Amino acid sequence: MKNLIVISLLLWSLSSFSQTKTITGTVLDENEMPIPGATIVVKGTSRGTMTDFDGKFQIEAEEGEVLSISFIGFSTKELLVESAGNYRIMLSDDVSQLDEVIVTGYTSERKSDIAGAITVVDVEDLNREVSPNIITSLQGRVPGIQVNSGGTPGGNDSQITIRGLTTITAGSSPLWVIDGVQTFNPASLNPEEIASIQVLKDGASTALYGTSAANGVIVVTTKRGKEGVSEFSVKSETTLNMLRDDINILNARQWADVYYQARANDGISGDFNVLADNGSGFDLPEFLDEAELIRASDTDWVDVIIDDSFSSNTDLSYRYGEENAQVFTSLNYTKDNGIQKHTYYERYNARLNTSFDFWDDRITIGENFLYSNFNEVKANEFENAILQNPLIPVYTVDGDYTAPTIQDKANSLANLWSNRKNEQRNNRFLGNVFANIKIIEGLTFDTSLNFDYTRFAFDTRTQPFVQVGRIPSVFNNITVAKDRNSSLRTIFTNLLTYEFEMDKHRFNVLGGIEFTKEDFESEVELTNGVDITEYPTYIIKSDAEFRTVRNEIDYRKRSFFGSLKYIFDDRYILSGSLRRDESSRFGPNNKTAYYPAGSVAWNVSNENFLEDSKFISNLKLRGSYGINGNDQIPNYLYLSTFFDSSIGNAIEFLNYDIDGDGIGAAEGIVQARQANPDIKWEQTAQTNVGFDLGLLNNRISLTADFFDKRTTDLILQPIPQAINGEAEPPFINAGEVSNIGFEAILSYRNRGEGVLRYGIDLNFSQYENNVESLDTDNNFLLNGVSITRAGDPIASFYGLIADGIFRTPEEVAVHAQQPGKGLGRIRYRDLNNDGVINTDDRTIIGNPHPDFIYGINLNVGYKGFDLSAYFDGKQGHDLYNIQRNLGDFTYFSFNFGQNTLDAWTPENANSNIPALSTSNVNNETQPSSYFVEDGSYFRLKNITLGYTFPQQVSDNVGLTDLRLYLSGQNLFNTTSFTGFDYEVAGLGAGGIGVAGYGIPHTKTITLGISTKF
Repeated sequence: MKNLIVISLLLWSLSSFSQTKTITGTVLDENEMPIPGATIVVKGTSRGTMTDFDGKFQIEAEEGEVLSISFIGFSTKELLVESAGNYRIMLSDDVSQLDEVIVTGYTSERKSDIAGAITVVDVEDLNREVSPNIITSLQGRVPGIQVNSGGTPGGNDSQITIRGLTTITAGSSPLWVIDGVQTFNPASLNPEEIASIQVLKDGASTALYGTSAANGVIVVTTKRGKEGVSEFSVKSETTLNMLRDDINILNARQWADVYYQARANDGISGDFNVLADNGSGFDLPEFLDEAELIRASDTDWVDVIIDDSFSSNTDLSYRYGEENAQVFTSLNYTKDNGIQKHTYYERYNARLNTSFDFWDDRITIGENFLYSNFNEVKANEFENAILQNPLIPVYTVDGDYTAPTIQDKANSLANLWSNRKNEQRNNRFLGNVFANIKIIEGLTFDTSLNFDYTRFAFDTRTQPFVQVGRIPSVFNNITVAKDRNSSLRTIFTNLLTYEFEMDKHRFNVLGGIEFTKEDFESEVELTNGVDITEYPTYIIKSDAEFRTVRNEIDYRKRSFFGSLKYIFDDRYILSGSLRRDESSRFGPNNKTAYYPAGSVAWNVSNENFLEDSKFISNLKLRGSYGINGNDQIPNYLYLSTFFDSSIGNAIEFLNYDIDGDGIGAAEGIVQARQANPDIKWEQTAQTNVGFDLGLLNNRISLTADFFDKRTTDLILQPIPQAINGEAEPPFINAGEVSNIGFEAILSYRNRGEGVLRYGIDLNFSQYENNVESLDTDNNFLLNGVSITRAGDPIASFYGLIADGIFRTPEEVAVHAQQPGKGLGRIRYRDLNNDGVINTDDRTIIGNPHPDFIYGINLNVGYKGFDLSAYFDGKQGHDLYNIQRNLGDFTYFSFNFGQNTLDAWTPENANSNIPALSTSNVNNETQPSSYFVEDGSYFRLKNITLGYTFPQQVSDNVGLTDLRLYLSGQNLFNTTSFTGFDYEVAGLGAGGIGVAGYGIPHTKTITLGISTKF
């Protein structure tokens, strides 16, 4: 019995030595200032914590375990746990850790080894911006990037270009590489799951992507598991959406007075419709119809279709890592309710990233999977609402929707309600499986199978409404669509990399082969002649027409590429690459192209004369040249196209009486477009010269680049000749465009020392776009109000010069022959001095490309508080204000713009707004400089105030990094543009800078909370 007691006491005493101990401490830098946010991990376990804003921490560990303490910019330190107590841990600067690893797509390199123009995006700053769309989050944050977006919920109408517009017909979007998966559509990506973003801008950095990289490359790496970490993260946000800029339209009394004055100016008197002329104006009626169901109102139709709305975003993720396995998984739900009633964007995302190491870490296998389900209801009733007559009410006295009276604009709210179930449904599965094999020291083989599968579905679910006591006849005979399409893109990539060193010489050799396959299928079933007045029953009428359109497209590309990098003594860098692409999108005579590139760099700060400098901590000079291609074009452009003249609308010449027998052409197959077997890639050659400068241990950093980017062999279709019976001309390679510019980013960081932390980033970019040549019969391409021709920027505005207003009879008398000229009318400039105003007087009247783009990012932190403010702007670009095309003129009985209240009259002779009139005898809605305005703006894009609770408070509820924040977007802006939205969607050659009636942007207030456990 005694022996048993002794043994028990001995075991108890031994166990007491291995009991968990509470370790506390403070992490300091070499100046003995606390380091907040340092990571403390019990090595070999998943237990870890972070220091608070005073640099203090607390963690449980057993005697004999090792603590690993790390923070970016400092050397990692390890501490053996010997006893419980309070430790004072000092970290020293580690310049090598500041030399971060940059993922460039196929490879990862140290930043000091890179000779190209690559911008690393601060993802932490990015995540402070509340947006479900990664493109809008990047706006203004990266020099050289231009983003144009509309106000569609979810931001999926956003477009992005890098270093200017390089093409007229082909796609202008950059290539996105998401965990190695190449795509041109990042819309389903959740910004919260992103670990890093690199923007590759020069020709050498992007050359290994060949035909896909003419517009730049954006490399995205999503989050991974981390050794020694096992934690859940949760973030929840609620957002209030409001119309950003007021849309001012006339009220009912103003409209009646303006329209009365327009008729009076034309010498017209008497009643108009239901408005009685009292000799000095119109009396507003009580009712607009004889049945007295539509009571005259004073309706702000814009206010009718919009409503402040709430959106939500929730993220839940789990990160786990041990020595041979890493896991990251996340779930996301986003619901973005638009300010336009009955519209929304809803997305569910699920991600799983894993990697596993085998055979002493010589083999790594894993996968990156993203599943996204996003659905949306789209509509745009802003044009109808802005132009709708304010006298018309929304509802009749019986509560039905009103019908058009006075003018023919539809009831905007009724349209939105009818469309509310027309949901577009999208599914996407994007990811890869990969393996990394370390064959021998320095020799690595990487293989990955990448895929991007999308499926779209839409079924007509239009619902009829009652309008003035009856269902409108349009619902007796509608077209019902059932639309399905799917796309599967697979890329099989194999890389062999060999890295080795010889004394001061370092080499990196890469060889790769890649196979791309894309299959697209679509089927649209159309039923024309469906009665939905008995909704939800759809009745197919006896004379209904049925049509099914099927489409199958396949695309293949085979690529071989290689690169060689040589670095001497970490000072001199020389690299070169070559890629060979074979694409099915081009004709038999030009299926293959080669893309070479080279770059050099000099790490001046590693020279002896700067090695010990206390002021210059980094200086690198860079230069590069590379050629890329662009195959973002439709398939089969090299082939002729045909259509069946017996289906659909026959073109005019088919009924032309050629032989006098009454027969123009027999029904059958007709050629629509001619073939061109010689069509080939557009090629973009880019020269880049830049430098990286770091001062005061890289607290101040400056990166600047000068670039000359030239695209040749532009793909375009000449203007067809007006010849009956001749097919449209083929697409050809003809022309050259250049973008020459400068970009820079200047940053300051105080490295988070002490309780006060602050930093600032300033970025600036400028480019000049010019069409160097356009080798077509006409030497120009005209698209609405825009023209593309040699010597001017792509899509310059083109029309007459509005040279003021005729203010005196003498001005009218001496001016050139101009149909409809008169007092108060727009005076057009006679450019060729032939005495006649006509199309020969048209010229360039505006440039939609900005003089420069800039962004300012400010960050301040004090103890647990953090404040960030982000400003951006564009300067010097023109917008063509289509809204004034109808709003400034009274030719119709639509509503008018506020400008008409200041129209020219003999008593208001200094006005620049034309005199009111009901007729357009002066053709004042034709393209002219009257509609061109300065589109420059400056705005506060985002401001966020957050508070992170002290760790001891979080510990009480079992959490870490508990943070509350309040964020505002688009709360302030300044611009001289008179349209309702200075941000105009569209960056292509056909629509850049044209301000129509798009969905306006919102301003938002977001309340959020995030934590880990």
